[in-house]
Amino acid sequence: MKFPKIIFRSLALCITTGSVLCGCVLRTITIDSEPPGAMVYLDDEPIGQTPVTTKFTYYGTRKITLEKTDIEGRLLTKRMTVYEKIKPPYYQYIPLDFFSELILPVKLEDDHYFLYQLEPTEEIPVEERQEEVLRNAAELKERLLQHATH
Repeated sequence: MKFPKIIFRSLALCITTGSVLCGCVLRTITIDSEPPGAMVYLDDEPIGQTPVTTKFTYYGTRKITLEKTDIEGRLLTKRMTVYEKIKPPYYQYIPLDFFSELILPVKLEDDHYFLYQLEPTEEIPVEERQEEVLRNAAELKERLLQHATH
């Protein structure tokens, strides 16, 4: 009866060793911006501020949105949304992907780097904003008075 135990232990050892030694592919996207510190949304999910690196599983077109705000939440740069097509390397196509994911005893890295130039928002001087607010308030007051008298 020792024979089945030896087979079972050998099989368990082979499976454990195989799972430890088998390769895999580490896929990452790094997004950077000029100026740095912009908030990044990958497929509408926040992933951090530039420069930021995140892992991904699937290739294809990804929606990347960047925006930089100040402490009070005002936009310092124009919001930028781009669609980037992330293509797989040759070893991720069928049937090579079987070997690169399961058989090769090395870890492969597939890094994608994107750099974006963000445009600053047009800053309106405080005096102009105050004048506009006062003008709008005066117009609204005039309309309310006209509406109240009718």
